[in-house]
Amino acid sequence: MHFAAQIDATTRLRLNGRPMKPPLSVARTPLTRRAFGLLLGGSCAATLCHRRASAQHAAVDLPFPKMSRGVSLHHLLNWPDTKPGGGNTEYVWPPFETANYKISDDELTRLKAMGFDFLRITADPSIFLAVDKTRLEYLTKLVRQTVSRLLHAGFKVIFDLHPVAVNPDYEPLKLVERLDSPALRAYGQLVEHMARALHDLPHDQFAFELMNEPWLDSPAEIARWQPMMEFLHTRARAGSPTLPLVITGAQWSSPRALMQLDLKAFRGSNVLYTIHYYDPHTFTHQGVAGDEGEYLSGLQWPANHDNILQVQAAAFARIEATKKPPAVIRQLKEVTRKLLADYELSAHSPERLHADFAAVAKWAAKENIPAQRIFLGEFGCVASAHEVPLGEDRVRWLRAIRDAAQECGFAWALWAYKGSGMALLGDHGVIDKPTAKALGLPL
Repeated sequence: MHFAAQIDATTRLRLNGRPMKPPLSVARTPLTRRAFGLLLGGSCAATLCHRRASAQHAAVDLPFPKMSRGVSLHHLLNWPDTKPGGGNTEYVWPPFETANYKISDDELTRLKAMGFDFLRITADPSIFLAVDKTRLEYLTKLVRQTVSRLLHAGFKVIFDLHPVAVNPDYEPLKLVERLDSPALRAYGQLVEHMARALHDLPHDQFAFELMNEPWLDSPAEIARWQPMMEFLHTRARAGSPTLPLVITGAQWSSPRALMQLDLKAFRGSNVLYTIHYYDPHTFTHQGVAGDEGEYLSGLQWPANHDNILQVQAAAFARIEATKKPPAVIRQLKEVTRKLLADYELSAHSPERLHADFAAVAKWAAKENIPAQRIFLGEFGCVASAHEVPLGEDRVRWLRAIRDAAQECGFAWALWAYKGSGMALLGDHGVIDKPTAKALGLPL
């Protein structure tokens, strides 16, 4: 099965009414975010989370953005429109011009008033890689204009190269296929180009994230990411020797994978480190089309045995209603049954969540990395599944994430502002009150 290992947190959810991208046909190891909670472990010691710069020191004394609360803007420079037809992917030009790619001054003012101090802009690299030099310069100027506007609005900014499945030549799996692949080499050139183009932005207000969520999950693939991350870091440094850079681990930027990185290549470099957190994946992505838990709804967190039995019965009924061939129905039921069994077995809880963050804090202290150089770049949970609201279980999960990150001194960025089932902005442009409440944000 390909399911969640094939689809990033963006592709899983409909964006601006666009259809879901189908799973890729490449065989993958079936390790998904839902398994990360089983891998981390460790005990939570509050004293670890409160160790500050007195027990740590920066590798370099260079300015970098010190952030607190943020949100991802995934709709400004991502999922560019394409023209129908066969052959090479052809983009609508100029891109990102229609209303769904915009954010108003009033929206920015509202985000500022809610207490957000940084914004994470995601950009699909495929359009940058596929166009000619003239159009690349157009896109580069558009990035600078977008970043500058947000800086002038009073926000610190993370610019994130965020591969998605628009163009098969530069889809997420293609970019990390191998170190010497033409796709990764071209991507490295883009990284150098963008670092050079953005070098003069204020280093205490801006950082450049080199790649979102590397799609590498097996032990062999995780090992392959180390030289890739070093390669991208080297290319970025060729463009700018001092620009703050954001690096990450494999496994969709999991905490475990970050802690497996060998940091020698980044010593003395002005870098920040990012993790993403969607555990338990079965809970946060229940009901998402194309995911393993597509037929689930009403699942509680932490797990409750009676609730799991009810959720399984309802999921089996939905599977039966698909009228798929009997063999497919049996397979879907078995996947769903195992998913729920694993979810109950994992016993994921607020205590487990805090332990996961404490493990990163302990690792950072050991590596002499100040807590302000680590940030939670993504976390989120669907608001409803099959029209069943997650309600207080979702609020409890979001609040626990916020608390754990803040206790460790890590900044956090919610996924995302708009355009998905996890969005802060609900229907008719109204802020989702339960989300704001869970994150301690005023309305």
